[in-house]
Amino acid sequence: MNEVNVPVKRNVSFLLGLGIVFFPIVFVWFLLRKEHSVLARIIGFGWLILGILAISVAPSSGTRNSTQSTASIATAPATVSSSAPATAPAEPMKAYTAIQVAKSYDENTVAADALFKDKKVKVTGRITDINTDFMGNPYLVLAGTNQFMGPQFKFEKSDMSVMAALKKGATVSVICTGIGDVVKTPMFEDCSMAK
Repeated sequence: MNEVNVPVKRNVSFLLGLGIVFFPIVFVWFLLRKEHSVLARIIGFGWLILGILAISVAPSSGTRNSTQSTASIATAPATVSSSAPATAPAEPMKAYTAIQVAKSYDENTVAADALFKDKKVKVTGRITDINTDFMGNPYLVLAGTNQFMGPQFKFEKSDMSVMAALKKGATVSVICTGIGDVVKTPMFEDCSMAK
């Protein structure tokens, strides 16, 4: 009797799927094995192409003039005197635009953290997204230098009615405390709308 070899279709495993989602440039090539379906290959390579396009469209920080961007955020050097009283007067709150915040993190995370992290600042910008996080807390995304990584401003659930009244494209000012960045996306918490 003649045996017929029927090709066995291989499903994309969970680990391979994770690899493709987070590191498509490396893992998508495993889909070229004979057992994977054409649909799996189309989805995997589509994801790779989408990632490459997103990276190529994003503005690069190497093309900017560093003196121009440094001048856009004026900061006075802090001086500490040994004869200063134990309770120094509170420093006035500094105001920035969302674009200044995004540029700062894009160019130098360490310097940006010195300006924003654990400091209460006022930030003004155009709303690009109004959303909630996985815990149900509302947050705003303001337009920065890159459409995919605008600064994010987290509010409390008690501010839900205020967030519901906002519209994309509106310009707002918020007062928040900086908490650093996540993959070059500036993050702020304990936010309130500036009056």
